[in-house]
Amino acid sequence: MGNREEYIDKLADQLKKWDAEIQKLEEKAENAKTDVKAKYTEKIDELRAKKELIQQKVKDFGEANKEALGSVKKSIEDSLTNLTNAINDTFKMFSEEDPEK
Repeated sequence: MGNREEYIDKLADQLKKWDAEIQKLEEKAENAKTDVKAKYTEKIDELRAKKELIQQKVKDFGEANKEALGSVKKSIEDSLTNLTNAINDTFKMFSEEDPEK
């Protein structure tokens, strides 16, 4: 059972890091011009929803029986990749639209 807890702890640490990254994006959105602020806010809301989905999957992983562990873990890994890409894409979008960079 130790491996399961270690995996969950690793995911919890990663989720905290993503919270910090999303917070940085929120700060950028706060300082954005009005015409793009809504777009930034929408992207941030999407990121938060993806993160919350992963949190639910982590909970499911903690409660899953042995037969379901593999499929739940695969679903988490896919979601992690999706969120990582979405965060990176959002930072890229912000920097491309930021005239100061």
